[in-house]
Amino acid sequence: MAVVSSGTAYASDNPIADKEWALTKLQNGEIHSQFNARGAGVTVAVIDSGVDPNQPDLQGSLLPGINLVNPENPGADTSDDNNESHGTSIATIIAAHAHESNGNQYGMVGLADQAKILPIKTGTGSNGGSNPATDAAIRYATDHGARVINISYGTNGQCPQDVVDSIDYALSHNVVVVAATGNTAISGNQVGCPAPVPGVIDVSAIAQNGQMDQYSHYGSDVTVAAPGVGIEIGLIGGKYGENNGSSLAAPWVAAEAALIIGLHPTWTQGQVVSAIIDNTAQAASGQTQHGKRFDDHIGYGVIDPVAALGAAEPASTTNPLGGPAVVSTAGSSTAPSANSTAAGPGSGNQTPTASSSKKSSSLGLVVGIIVVVVVVGGIVLFFVSRSRRGGGK
Repeated sequence: MAVVSSGTAYASDNPIADKEWALTKLQNGEIHSQFNARGAGVTVAVIDSGVDPNQPDLQGSLLPGINLVNPENPGADTSDDNNESHGTSIATIIAAHAHESNGNQYGMVGLADQAKILPIKTGTGSNGGSNPATDAAIRYATDHGARVINISYGTNGQCPQDVVDSIDYALSHNVVVVAATGNTAISGNQVGCPAPVPGVIDVSAIAQNGQMDQYSHYGSDVTVAAPGVGIEIGLIGGKYGENNGSSLAAPWVAAEAALIIGLHPTWTQGQVVSAIIDNTAQAASGQTQHGKRFDDHIGYGVIDPVAALGAAEPASTTNPLGGPAVVSTAGSSTAPSANSTAAGPGSGNQTPTASSSKKSSSLGLVVGIIVVVVVVGGIVLFFVSRSRRGGGK
């Protein structure tokens, strides 16, 4: 399966960025020239092995995060100590911006290079972290301003209910959740958690020649495909390298979501998801209908950010992949206003929380009780008055 849109070659005097073939495939130049879309004002949570705070291409892009390796005793150190620089590589694909070196630009360029990264550390090994850590991380990201969550790890088998509940919590609070589909195609092709949870964008990997990564999981749960073979990445200690897998495909989709939200900040997460799956390279070429699955390897198709950014606002605000409805207050959307900006904990761009909804419901209940009491009291007084005029008790 070949990627239909090849784009203009991404060329510069930056030898690291010139290795990022995905920027050419995803038409990064057109994204900037046509839409000036860079993910500005959007927070993307990277739930992973942490992020190296000294990575030169992420300076100014990292928000204060949290270490949930031990959810019962969270910490502040979100440094990446994974031997593959796993979390750092994910963050650089999303939001890296090359730094100056000897008067020239040098380093990684992310697809959404003006987005902010919220690092949430849940593990140090290849499995990313325990289910309790993942559960806590998703809720933390949701409560601290993330509009997009990237999870590039998983565990085989069905998701425990607490992880499903935390994903539902994120989705109901207007957060786009993106996950890697897993690299199990030649070892049983097991489905991994949390990718197949309803509402989650489940991402498989393709190579530069458009062929599927032979290791990338395939099945009815796959949503879209993105570059994931021979991917240039930023490593711990300011170094650079190359790696493969669906882990590296997911952040391109998370970055695409950040671009769309930056351009359309009032869209719901369901509308963002619709824009992504309805405007793939396959849909644009007529190989499949908009919003229709192509096959079990690439799902709805290979992502096409330019097409998604140029698409009209989806009519439906619900997530076509399922999941709960977005929590809303009467007469208003849960999406942030156009004036919202990315910030860390305590920022003002967070969507309504479950507690605020409960408060509104409680207020309505109290008002209702007061009305009932007044009406009943009036009726009682009326009959008492009549009884007294008639000589009764």
